[in-house]
Amino acid sequence: MGISKSEAASALTDIESTAGRSRLLKGYHVAGPILMVWGVIWALGYSGMGLLPSEQWGLIWLVLDVAGVVATILLSRGGKGAAKAGQGWKIVAGVLAILAFYAATLTLFQPISIDATIAYPGVVTGLVYAGIGIAFAPRYLWIGGAVFAASLVGYFFFQPWLTFWMAAVGGGGLFVAGLWLRRA
Repeated sequence: MGISKSEAASALTDIESTAGRSRLLKGYHVAGPILMVWGVIWALGYSGMGLLPSEQWGLIWLVLDVAGVVATILLSRGGKGAAKAGQGWKIVAGVLAILAFYAATLTLFQPISIDATIAYPGVVTGLVYAGIGIAFAPRYLWIGGAVFAASLVGYFFFQPWLTFWMAAVGGGGLFVAGLWLRRA
C-alpha cells in the first residue's frame, strides 16, 4: 500500500516547515550571545558617557565597537551550531552599513541637542531589529520594538539621566534579549 500524491506533498510540506523552524531556532541560538555582548558594550559605553567628559566619548565607543565587531565575528563562526563560514563578515558589513546610515543622517540633520544624538542609536537599532523581525525572525520584532520605545521614553522623559537610561534599558535590554534568544 503506497501513499497518495497529496499525502506525499503534505509530508514534504511538514518536513520543509520543520527544517525552516530548526534553522530559525539555530539562528536565535547563535545570535543570543552576540546580543549579550552588544548589551554589555552598550551598558559600558553609555555609562562611560555619563561618567566621563564628552571629549572622551568617541574613544570609548571606538574601543568598544571594535571589541564588539571582533566578538561578533568570533561568536558567529565558532562553537557548536555556528553560522556558516563567512557569515561574520556579512554581519560586519551590515553593521557598517547601519553605522554609515547613522553617520549620514546625523550629518544631514545635525541635531541641536546632544540628547537626540544619544537616543538616536537606540531608535535606529530598534528599527533595524524590527525590520529583521518582520522579514525573517519574529522575536527580533519584539526586541526592536522594545529598544525603539525605550529610547524614545528616555529621550522624552529622562533627559537628565539619558546616558544611564540608555545603558540600563538599551544595554540591559539587549543582554536580556540575548538570553531569550539563546533559550530558543
